Amino acid sequence: MDLEGIGALTAAGVAVFGVLASVLVGRWQMRAALRAAEATGQAGLAQAEAAYRAALDAVRAQANAGHRQWHRGVQREAYAAFLLAAHRVRDVGERFVVESEQDLSAEGVRAGRAGLDDALAALKAAQTIVELEGPDEVAAPAAAMTDAAQLMSHFLGAQAVYERAWGKLGRLAGAGAGGSQGASALVDALGRLRAGRRAAEEDGEEIGDGERACRVAWGALPAGALDDDEFRALLEGWSSRPPASSRLYLDSVTRFGEAEARFVRAAKVELHSGSRS
Repeated sequence: MDLEGIGALTAAGVAVFGVLASVLVGRWQMRAALRAAEATGQAGLAQAEAAYRAALDAVRAQANAGHRQWHRGVQREAYAAFLLAAHRVRDVGERFVVESEQDLSAEGVRAGRAGLDDALAALKAAQTIVELEGPDEVAAPAAAMTDAAQLMSHFLGAQAVYERAWGKLGRLAGAGAGGSQGASALVDALGRLRAGRRAAEEDGEEIGDGERACRVAWGALPAGALDDDEFRALLEGWSSRPPASSRLYLDSVTRFGEAEARFVRAAKVELHSGSRS
C-alpha cells in the first residue's frame, strides 16, 4: 500500500474514533443529566409532600381548635341553663307558698302544683344535658344539686298546703259566721297539741289526746272548710314544725348551696382550661 492509502486509512480511523468518542461523551452527559433531573424531581416531590403535610396539619389543627371552641360554647350554654333551672325550682316553690297564703281557687292550686312539676322536669332535662356534655367533675355536683332541689320542692309543696290550710282557718275564724267558733276551737286544739308535744314528746297518749281534740274541732267546721290533706298538714306542722322549717328542709337548702359552689368551681375550670388530651 502506498503512502496515500495509508494516510487515507489513518484519517478514516481517526474520524471513526472521534465519532465513537463523541457518542460516548454524549451518553455520559445524558446519563448525568438524567440523574440530575431525577434528583431534582425527587427533591421537588419531597418538598411538595412536606408542604402538603404541613398544610394538612394546619387544617387539622384549625378544625380541632374550631371543634373545641364549639364544644366549649355548648358546655357553657348547658351549664348556664342548668343553674337557671335549678334556681327556678326554688323560686317557683317559694312563690307557690306565698300565693297559697291567699284565698286560692282550685284552679290556682292546680296551676301552682303544675308549675312546680314543670320546673322539676326542666331541671332534670338540663341535668341530663350536663351529664352528656361532662366532664364528671361538673356532672357530679349537678346531680347533687338536682337531688337537693327535688327535696326542697317536696317540702315547699307541703308548706304550700300548710299555708293554704292555715289561711283558710284564719279567714274562717275572723269571718264571724257560724264556722268561726269551730275554727277558734281548732286553733286552740292545735296550740295544746304543740304544747303537749314540747312538754312530753314521748308521751304517746298525751299527743293522741291532742290529736283527738283537733279532730273533734275539725269535725265541727263547715263541710269542705278544710280537706283531709290540709288538716293533716296542720297536724304535722303544729305537732312538730311546718315543712319549710323542718331540719330536713334546712339540710336540703345547705346541700344545694354547697353543691352549687362545687358545680360553679368545676364549670369554670372546664370552660377556661386548655384542650383536653
